Amino acid sequence: MQKAVHLFTPANRSYLQNRSIQFSLFMVAVLCMTSATANSTSAQDWAGWRGPEQNGISRATNLPDDWSLEPRNNVAWMSEVGGRATPIVLNGKVYLNCRTDDDVNDPDEKVNAREQVICWDLETGKELWRDVFNVFQTDIPAPRVGWASMCGDKETGYVYVHSVSGILRCYTGDGEKVWEISLAEKYGKISGYGGRTQTPIIDEDRLVLSFMATNWGVTKGPSPRHFYYAFDKKTGDLQWVSAPGGPPKDTNYSVPVVAVVKGQRQLIGGNCDGHVYSLNARTGKPLWSFKMSLRGLNTTPVVVGDYVYMSHGEDNFDNTEFGRVQCIDATGTGDVTDTHSVWRVDGVKAGYTALVAHDGMLFVVADLGNMYCYDTKTGEELWVHDLGTVGKGSPIWGDGKIYATEVNGNMWILEPSRERCKTLSHEKISSRVGSGMDEIYASPVIADGRIVLVTRDRTICIADESKEVVNGAPVALAPETAPVDEIDMIQLRPYETVVQPGSTTQYEMHAFDANGRFLRKLPIKELVADASLAGFTTAGGKVTAPTTESHIAGTVTATVGDKTAVARIRMFNPAKVWKWDFNGLKPPVGVPAGWMRAFAKLKPFEVDGEKVLKVTGGAEAKGRPSHQIGLGYGGMKNYEIQADVRLTEKRRQLGSIGLSNNRYNLILIGNSSKLEVLSWAPHKRMAKSVRFRSDPDVWYTMKMKVDVVDGAAKISGKVWKRDEAEPEAWTIEVVDPHGNESGSPGLYFYALADCYFDNVIVTQN
Repeated sequence: MQKAVHLFTPANRSYLQNRSIQFSLFMVAVLCMTSATANSTSAQDWAGWRGPEQNGISRATNLPDDWSLEPRNNVAWMSEVGGRATPIVLNGKVYLNCRTDDDVNDPDEKVNAREQVICWDLETGKELWRDVFNVFQTDIPAPRVGWASMCGDKETGYVYVHSVSGILRCYTGDGEKVWEISLAEKYGKISGYGGRTQTPIIDEDRLVLSFMATNWGVTKGPSPRHFYYAFDKKTGDLQWVSAPGGPPKDTNYSVPVVAVVKGQRQLIGGNCDGHVYSLNARTGKPLWSFKMSLRGLNTTPVVVGDYVYMSHGEDNFDNTEFGRVQCIDATGTGDVTDTHSVWRVDGVKAGYTALVAHDGMLFVVADLGNMYCYDTKTGEELWVHDLGTVGKGSPIWGDGKIYATEVNGNMWILEPSRERCKTLSHEKISSRVGSGMDEIYASPVIADGRIVLVTRDRTICIADESKEVVNGAPVALAPETAPVDEIDMIQLRPYETVVQPGSTTQYEMHAFDANGRFLRKLPIKELVADASLAGFTTAGGKVTAPTTESHIAGTVTATVGDKTAVARIRMFNPAKVWKWDFNGLKPPVGVPAGWMRAFAKLKPFEVDGEKVLKVTGGAEAKGRPSHQIGLGYGGMKNYEIQADVRLTEKRRQLGSIGLSNNRYNLILIGNSSKLEVLSWAPHKRMAKSVRFRSDPDVWYTMKMKVDVVDGAAKISGKVWKRDEAEPEAWTIEVVDPHGNESGSPGLYFYALADCYFDNVIVTQN
């Protein structure tokens, strides 16, 4: 039995004792007041990853006690479409993000392998609509496509998906696209290693999504960073960005939750740097942090009253054990690691699943499949129940029962108490095709008395039609403190824009109180443009871009008393031809203005008396060797891109180097003497390669174009030695029947050794 460790220092002992007394007296009243979604979601909906209260709890009663596939029992309907993401239910419809069932190992099928959103009728299982779209410029393999869960908004009926390629898209409930953002091309999002794609949430008028990014320009602090982005849920406009942590130790997929603690609305989640962070949910202002691990945190926390429960399965930062279950007092400010630990249990590796708390019990599914039950107040271990061997799907609570899964096809319906865990039902789900067991990574959801479960091979709706379900109302968030007409923070909106030469942007100044409530709009007396925005003019709340043919990127700042607000601006050259020869580049940025994800990887360097851009490769390189640089914006199409490139040899290794056009890559692969066109590297869905020997320390010129006709894209590329004439014929050509319609021009490298770029040209046709 694991023993809880209580961390009380002399300085905070009395404080925590008082907090514990308050907790005991208040627990009965507020146990159900866990993190709820900010919008008013009806009881029959499960519109987000952890349900209407963001804690995995349903208030419905008369839910199914058992079910089976063979013989069929309490199965309302089943679809032969499966996945890894947890489904959502909104307004009587089930939504799922997943991959298509095309076999990526079959040469004839893999060209059709893509990502999709599917919508079914909750009652009948009838497919209502689906949207299929490409996977591109990611290292995520096919089995992990569709990792992130969707979210929905009761107010608008909109549903949202975050694709593995970094597309954030908004649909109506009937499948019409409302807006979409290419996060990688607009904000520098880094593709999540191994499928770790973050799930968005809705809070009031905001869609909040976190991800690792490098962005453009010198951002605050080291790059990359774990950013939290808040978008207007109706328009996709960016409201604010927050980066509370330090350098990331790992990618992550922890989904933040919204809670009201001590009257303050907080956004609480795990970070890439191993900390739990709390932000003001309305403004992104950091409130407190708590360090847990030397690696990134992936689990979703649960909040009960003033207490946050969190777990991880990696290295503890303060001892040699792996894994921790932690209770944090969320009433502090700043770094509360040493002062606000209520209790913890070390040595329990629970790094995947979200936690559930109910009736003074905390349920934790460990990585090896055991479910632990702890007393929420003391951390005492109450019991352990064996679910199987691998735990990744998160448990949910409803009607006094826990619905839990295990990766190897096991689904359990459990009846827990403080004394024991009783098994009501245990179903072993076999693979739909072939032998062995099905796989379960998704969490079940509860909606209108039905349990919707997604496995690798199926989507199953479980319902006991003999019972009359009673839908209890979701528990609301705790009350907030009364509004105070005192400005605590100001923001400029829009926070980040891409503007055209000669255009004028009207800014608004928003003022907020200490709880992030919007107070009013303030007049903007002056906007100050930084030195990078040469030629930009400001007047009041307006900023006008120059008509010069240049790329410009920088910030404008507004000040009210001792408070400041910043907004970011990029302007792209309107000319038909963009040219960069890199002469005159200087630190600290050292790359052309507005280039995305470039300043941390590319540095000015002199070769043969000419200034070029160098990529440091080999053992001296930092981070992952593959990297994508964006030169423009995601909506660009019908252009050619050309650049001079040079590879070097280091320890008998040559890197790879290339160009991007319409989200396709043309890559000169030095080690294997190939020239290749591809879009989705792990499976090379529509890839083609030809032999081409590239010698080290020799300059070559690469050119690439993409022609899209009737939905199909013809990708053409050529390479020749720089000191020779350009050949008329293309070196390589390939057709993608599911063409990418647009995408930023870019540069690509895989830096096993040093790589160089020079004379980059983009010609818009």
